[in-house]
Amino acid sequence: MRLWISLVLALVAGILLAGGRGAARAASWPLPFDPFLAPESFGCKHLLIPGAELLPHDPVVDSRVLPGWKEIPMKDGKNKTIESLIIKGSTVVHKKDKDGKPTGPPMVLIPTGGLLYDATPLETHLPVGDRGVIFGHRAVLLKKNLEEETCHNFSVLAGRSFDVGDSVITYLMPGPKGGPEVLWRTLDGVSIRPHPLDEYPAGHVPPKSSTRIFGAYTHAGQLAEYASFSAPLLLSETWRIGGKEKKVAANSEWFPHFRMVPISCPIGHHIGLMVYNDVPILLDTDHEMTLYDGALKIRLVKIHEKSGKVVFALNGRPYTGTHGIDSLIGKGRAISGIKNTIATLRKLRGT
Repeated sequence: MRLWISLVLALVAGILLAGGRGAARAASWPLPFDPFLAPESFGCKHLLIPGAELLPHDPVVDSRVLPGWKEIPMKDGKNKTIESLIIKGSTVVHKKDKDGKPTGPPMVLIPTGGLLYDATPLETHLPVGDRGVIFGHRAVLLKKNLEEETCHNFSVLAGRSFDVGDSVITYLMPGPKGGPEVLWRTLDGVSIRPHPLDEYPAGHVPPKSSTRIFGAYTHAGQLAEYASFSAPLLLSETWRIGGKEKKVAANSEWFPHFRMVPISCPIGHHIGLMVYNDVPILLDTDHEMTLYDGALKIRLVKIHEKSGKVVFALNGRPYTGTHGIDSLIGKGRAISGIKNTIATLRKLRGT
């Protein structure tokens, strides 16, 4: 992909323009995030995925697979792996003049970690030796390297989230027995239910269970204080794609400015493989953005600032977003998980 530097005003200096179709990647931009939808980051830091805790805001929802994307049957003939697209945190922005006032036509910004390609099994998990799909190519999972990641000595406010292993944990409030009550989802959004994670006071060893996610707390209230918290982490996987073996390490670069992360469930099964943008993306109505070696094309058609409506197309299919292009396209487990998480959090907050 050809890159060139475009001169812009001081507030957004350093915008990188993706070549070919002229899509813009912003090096930095002030984002008007909703604190509820974009909590602070807590927990482990060395594999922190930007935007992992962010949820789509009023997204376009379409259960159809994008044009050109695939559903691959697995060995049992019933389950299948599905390619899906998630856009979150997008917002309408303007360049600023030297006085800090908006100038020029409106654009749409997708933050770092806000654009996700996701390939997840529709049900259960994808075992070693079974078939999946990666950017349109049939792939077979040959090997996985699973470890346990543990975070130590951190605190989290009620309603906030933290990352550990392949998971995002949202702390709700103390449960009926006084210990923390949490919601679980993966970095790409898969959630099964308010998962019964093992939580116990420091110094008390929990009984054995199937889940590998558990935490030791020293205090639970509006603020939960954890002595430690552990969860599965897929460090790497080996796939056979087109007859060739390819190793995928956590956070390895797949395309320029895009990184891939294998995803596991609470007991360590492979349940997804996601790719996220490691720099923000800036879109205008003059250019079509082409990504993933042509697998994804995003076109901004019209931005109606007064109504907040944004008309856009994904692989030629038209959509209308609200104050951005946040979208849940497809029907993989990450899509349904994000919808479940949003509904649960809104119900808990009475919104």
